[in-house]
Amino acid sequence: MTSTVQKRWRWIGHVLRRQAEDLTRVALRWTPEGKRKKGRPKTTWSRTVEAEIKEHGISWGVIEKKAQNRDEWKVLALCAPGIIRTSCAISKSPSTDTFCYHLESKKCIHYKHTMRKYNINTCGHIDLSYSLPDEKFMPPIGNGHIATNVLGDTIYMNGFYNGYREDSHRARLQATTAVDVQFDDGLDSRYYALDMLNGIFYQNIYHPTQNTSITIMYFAHRKYDTLLVTHVSVQQIAPTDIRFICRKGGFSQDVANFSEVKVDNSTTYWSGENKRPETDDLEPMRFHHVWTEKVHLSEEFINGSYTSNWISITSIGTDKEKVFSSYRKTLEMRHDELVNQHKQEWNRIWKNGHIEIHGDDKELQMNIHAAFYNILSSLPQKQNVHNPFIGLSPGGLSRGGKINPNKTGGPSNDYAGHVYWDMDTWIMPPNMMFHPNLARLMINSRIRVLDTTKANAKGTGYLGARFPWEQAVTGIETCPWDLASKYQVHVTADVSYALRQYIFISSKDAAIDMLTNGGLSLALEIAKFWESRVNKTDDGNNILGVMGPDEYHYNINNSVFTNYNAKLSLMLPSFLYDNYKGIDLQNKEEIEKYKKTARKLKILFDERKRFHPQFEGFRLKDKIKQSDVVLLGFPLLMPMDPEIRRNDLVVYEKMTDQFGPDTGTWSMHTVGWLELQDEQRAQDMFKMLLRNINGPFKVFSEKPSNSPDGPRCVNFITGAGGLLQAVIFGYGGIRIRESQLDFNPHLLPGVNRWAMKGLKYKGFEFDVSVNQSYIQITVINESGGQSALTIQSSSKNTQIGMTYTFERGKLVFTMEDFPNRTQTTGVNTASGVDKCVGFETALLLCIVTCYHILS
Repeated sequence: MTSTVQKRWRWIGHVLRRQAEDLTRVALRWTPEGKRKKGRPKTTWSRTVEAEIKEHGISWGVIEKKAQNRDEWKVLALCAPGIIRTSCAISKSPSTDTFCYHLESKKCIHYKHTMRKYNINTCGHIDLSYSLPDEKFMPPIGNGHIATNVLGDTIYMNGFYNGYREDSHRARLQATTAVDVQFDDGLDSRYYALDMLNGIFYQNIYHPTQNTSITIMYFAHRKYDTLLVTHVSVQQIAPTDIRFICRKGGFSQDVANFSEVKVDNSTTYWSGENKRPETDDLEPMRFHHVWTEKVHLSEEFINGSYTSNWISITSIGTDKEKVFSSYRKTLEMRHDELVNQHKQEWNRIWKNGHIEIHGDDKELQMNIHAAFYNILSSLPQKQNVHNPFIGLSPGGLSRGGKINPNKTGGPSNDYAGHVYWDMDTWIMPPNMMFHPNLARLMINSRIRVLDTTKANAKGTGYLGARFPWEQAVTGIETCPWDLASKYQVHVTADVSYALRQYIFISSKDAAIDMLTNGGLSLALEIAKFWESRVNKTDDGNNILGVMGPDEYHYNINNSVFTNYNAKLSLMLPSFLYDNYKGIDLQNKEEIEKYKKTARKLKILFDERKRFHPQFEGFRLKDKIKQSDVVLLGFPLLMPMDPEIRRNDLVVYEKMTDQFGPDTGTWSMHTVGWLELQDEQRAQDMFKMLLRNINGPFKVFSEKPSNSPDGPRCVNFITGAGGLLQAVIFGYGGIRIRESQLDFNPHLLPGVNRWAMKGLKYKGFEFDVSVNQSYIQITVINESGGQSALTIQSSSKNTQIGMTYTFERGKLVFTMEDFPNRTQTTGVNTASGVDKCVGFETALLLCIVTCYHILS
């Protein structure tokens, strides 16, 4: 059966490569007139082919295109629809016209079926390619503790840096799981897939003359965070030697006091430390690295072919006992169990929050999933007590080493793994809406260095805490560009912004826990810094000698973005004083002083032209690097007349460098135009975002790859955060305010329906679905029971498991506290009418409960 199907599809490819007018090609899709005579079989050759095509949802157009490339067609014909293979099965990803391998499957199944129990729409999670991109656009695999780029020769570990002060950069560790197969004759064909849902990269290799099929999986384990795993499955008609290679690269120049011990025949143990710590009083950091290049797991003879499985394990960390324990546990575990535990963790993350799109724009779904995947790959799920999370760098955890030895930091070195305002302003907020626990990890990475930032402020003549423009291990300034380290003080206000956003969306218990574990000190020390940084005059309060987000202008006075952001930082202690009586705040007089200073801060505005000048002396003919003033409307939510908001967008859109770094530039213009209900201009700005997504595996870059100075920083998760901001806060219309959450959603371009699954607000979890006419809200969980979520102005409260439908427009979510609240049975709609009462309510609740149990 298998050989018949393969021969049929090989012949189809041969025919499709002929001229369009060739009779054989014409006959391939020719349908004879009339009906078949009675007694003739209903199944014909053409119907068989059509059924095989339909089985995986591909089209003749795709088939004709694939047939023109012989290498691609070899793989497609080898794994033709309907073929059952022992080493792999092939199935259709519902969102694309391409295929994905499922190594664990023993039969062809629709990918969606494998995730039914997780209630996740799997569309758009698979990036596929018949070739690898340029090395710089290889995708990351990571778990927040360690990360690498697929088939790269380098591994990076959270918190492991080398270099003194501004030369501090991620310390390179040699890769020991970049296992590959090499054939000298070059006859092998290859196929690659990035499965973002499960956090696995696949490589499938077929060699025709050796009748060999090899599938390799690469992943950073999500449950055992010290592990990088490579699993190899080989299928052969007759056993032959295969040449495996491991791309370790050269010895790391960042490592000193290196030692190597051969533990046994298959295990090697490396240890060492960074050559030069970040400061004089910082002890070198020691790493432990245990690895095996290739361990034979099993071999069996099935259906006339030999199947063997191999595994390569790397375990890296700062705690030797944990590193060895994870390594040994892995070798004792069945390889399918090891893979399944990893998958379950990734599936749990996606189930906890994701975005689903229904419509023609399949590419958009892939881009959104890629944005989440690239950020999540650099985030741990919980704090590592042995190696605390130090924060997110613009290039993620898989980048940031000294690639260019002649330069210190900067974009050519993917910003050296340093933490910028990017984390607080662009990456954290959209991820916080689905994963508030991860947002807290990011804020904790700032609290971790609070004592150092207080020394930073004192060292520059101010009070409170001054955060560095570039933060690495200790919290000292590690920026090699003197102008930025001296003038870009707005980063301190950006940290306060992140804390404020977290407090606004958190339940009271979660907010108090954050505040009593460093959050309150963070808010107060930042306010104290701005109080000391402000220059007070009878004419008003000024902030002098700064640089805003637009780095083309520096040593400027009264940057409108910096001033307004500082104002919000000064106001935060007052909000906390009024709303959290149980925490230990400073005396009221100090907080009132901060509020008074904030009220008198100058916020520049041109009354005649009705727009906000960027700073004192700003000229409209100047070019700016990126969004600056536009950020007043969002994310800072400065109240302003729609006319002024429009003027700011129009004025600065013309002045912005079209090839400037996309640090929230085009995403914020998208958000602004949607706020003003101008969907066409928003769509134009949204398209600008997508220029920075590269290659088959959707790797973001700081600039478009065709910009005059190239892509600059790669795996630019700041841009991924910007895309998510445009989707969630732009097209989702979400606004986080002190006492409410606003929604005013739009349809995404090319989409007829889309949904945000697992949004979190004040301890509640809910789904929001948007179509042309309606918004549907389903409350799916709550953390406590001491409060109720209300929608619109009704006095009724939402009920867990119920779906409420509203006409598309603005919705407002608010909270109502009930100290002795029991399970509510009322619902809250725009009209406040109860949908069900009494017996009908009980019956519906029973049905919903049974559904969730059975599913």
